[in-house]
Amino acid sequence: MNSLQSLETAVHAAWRERTPQSAAWHERAQAALVGGVSGTVRFFPPYPAYFEGGHGAHVTDIDGHDYIDCFLCGACLLLGHRAPALMEAIAEGATRGSLILNPRHSIETAEMVQNLVPGAERVRFLNSGTEAVMSALRFARAFSGRAKIIKFLGTYHGMEDQMLVGLDGRANVLGAGIPPGAVEDIIMLRFGDEPALHAALAGGDVAAVLMDPSMHHGGLWVGDGSFHHALRDITAKAGTLLIFDEVIAGFRLAAGGGQQHFGVTADLAIFGKAFSAGEKLGAVTGRADVMGVADPSGRSRGPFAFQSGTGNDTTVAQLCAQTAMRDYAQRQADGDYDKIAALARRLGDGLVATFAAHGLALHANTLGPIVRIFMIDGAADYDRASITNRKQLNLFHLALLTEGVLTIPGSNDFFLSFAHSEADIDAIIAAAARVLKRFDFASAVEP
Repeated sequence: MNSLQSLETAVHAAWRERTPQSAAWHERAQAALVGGVSGTVRFFPPYPAYFEGGHGAHVTDIDGHDYIDCFLCGACLLLGHRAPALMEAIAEGATRGSLILNPRHSIETAEMVQNLVPGAERVRFLNSGTEAVMSALRFARAFSGRAKIIKFLGTYHGMEDQMLVGLDGRANVLGAGIPPGAVEDIIMLRFGDEPALHAALAGGDVAAVLMDPSMHHGGLWVGDGSFHHALRDITAKAGTLLIFDEVIAGFRLAAGGGQQHFGVTADLAIFGKAFSAGEKLGAVTGRADVMGVADPSGRSRGPFAFQSGTGNDTTVAQLCAQTAMRDYAQRQADGDYDKIAALARRLGDGLVATFAAHGLALHANTLGPIVRIFMIDGAADYDRASITNRKQLNLFHLALLTEGVLTIPGSNDFFLSFAHSEADIDAIIAAAARVLKRFDFASAVEP
């Protein structure tokens, strides 16, 4: 048994000792749920934790353990768990009926989006970020009459077939069941490569460039934001639409999302997750003429792109979105976005220092309230970070779970919410120190 296998054995043993109820429920779950979970990222070896509930920045698992939640259900819960105003919105929505035809609340929500989000001349609601990506690409293709889409290597834009390519930083399709034709119109470029962008746009057949302004899945390597501005100028001159996927950045980097944070207004923008602070709601926003392709009244007098969905505007989700946006706007005015970004920097710096104190290298990128870590030394970039010490890093996240910090092994992420405090940050750093003292990460060598 090599040193990495020994580390895995030790961490897994500690996890099994801590979570016998989760182990038992996982055995039961496998007979009912595929793999015992409701989605790929919810699983991690040897088995995932199962939870009872949460409050603020904390959650409790079925073994009764408390965790500082730095997963936040994939960055949805920017206000934390069970925020009082959201609980009131959910209760009010329940009294009105969960699903009614053309609720007036959707008009009010759309008007709030227009007031908060740059460039949101029109809004269309959907069930999720994945659906919003699918629809935004359809709108762009219908408007432009072009088929090709540029995306950047390493980025994640939901689980639809055409987007599950290049997630590992290489031109690979993620998983089986995706026909080759699904990705034939997807052009993959490296973030920041302006010459390659010019070359790809030269043929005049690209409908849109799709970009996560936070480059979250790409490691938060966004530089100083100059490429965002260059991208806006280059696409405008080429007659190609620019789409910002704000599912992660939206309302998290600023109340107006990545567009406000970087000072760049895209032609279309996509929202989900924090938009309704955890309720199921997505949106496409953007230019009135582009969004007009989805107008069923025919007023746009151009090509028509079908988009509809039974649960596009559920009452509870609409009221939660309104509550969340009022909160975000107030927090922007109060300087809370600067405070939460400072907490993220404190966490990133503290983790790096803790690793250094144990003779280990760690690189931490922070953007707003997001921290991504990589067990890498020397010059750090996405290409190196995406392939270096991946198993060690996954074991570190699992070991953190044994010390009461919830992150997802394999994600690299620490998401913070407005419910997190300085005491939480200090507790996370202290937990990391206990992990590195308890387990021999220094001797583990990854092949």
